Amino acid sequence: MSGRITSSEVAKRAGVSQSAVSRVFTPGASASAKTVEKVRRIADEMGYRPNFIARAMVSGKSRIIGLVVAYLENQFYPEALEKLSNALQEKGYHVLIFMAGKDNASIEHVIEEILDYQVDGIVTASVAMSSTLANRCRAAGVPMVLFNRSQDDTGMSAVTSDNHAGGQKIAQHLLATGHQRIGYIAGWEGASTQRDREAGFRAGLNAAGVALHAREIGNFTMNGATEAARRMFAHSPPDAVFVANDHMALAVMDTLRLSLG
Repeated sequence: MSGRITSSEVAKRAGVSQSAVSRVFTPGASASAKTVEKVRRIADEMGYRPNFIARAMVSGKSRIIGLVVAYLENQFYPEALEKLSNALQEKGYHVLIFMAGKDNASIEHVIEEILDYQVDGIVTASVAMSSTLANRCRAAGVPMVLFNRSQDDTGMSAVTSDNHAGGQKIAQHLLATGHQRIGYIAGWEGASTQRDREAGFRAGLNAAGVALHAREIGNFTMNGATEAARRMFAHSPPDAVFVANDHMALAVMDTLRLSLG
């Protein structure tokens, strides 16, 4: 047999309707176990593969989720994205990953490109969204969820930790263990996670009448955190330091132990 095998050819050979073949290859659609086994066996024999792109054009549903990430060097993200991808695949969706920079122009370009792919939804991981882009997605009927970022927009869904409370608890812990000269190494200052963690941390210190002893910026990168630690501990070093995320904290610990003794 030459050329691309169609669903109608599979249906004819299997002795079922074309809609039955379609149901077999549609996640979540109903078909008897006997029909599924028979259709899939014959489809394999004939070399049939469903054309999901054509189906998406007809149904208006691509079953693709666009995932926008700013960076992957932080080991938190590969693990989180693996779990997200697996969970979506169990529901019959597939993830299309797009890399975006931190600047608005780069993010805007990526979002426009994603919308061209007719995705069913968008997840942005550690990417800040402007209200203009959010409205563009709403107008296109594409739902969006922010991951590990929040936005001052009540219409924007977000999944993140309580960064303000977390920062506050870290301040309380360091004070309870007797530290007074406390430093803070900040992440990228355009990030809501950075802003909220530092605000909570400072609130915890201020409540106890303690001022921040030293502050540097690591920009959520290991190299940036290494240099920040060197600057902070070069003169009047603190006796404790809160680093804005684990990725930077690893670099700070290595610097303190291996370079600064």
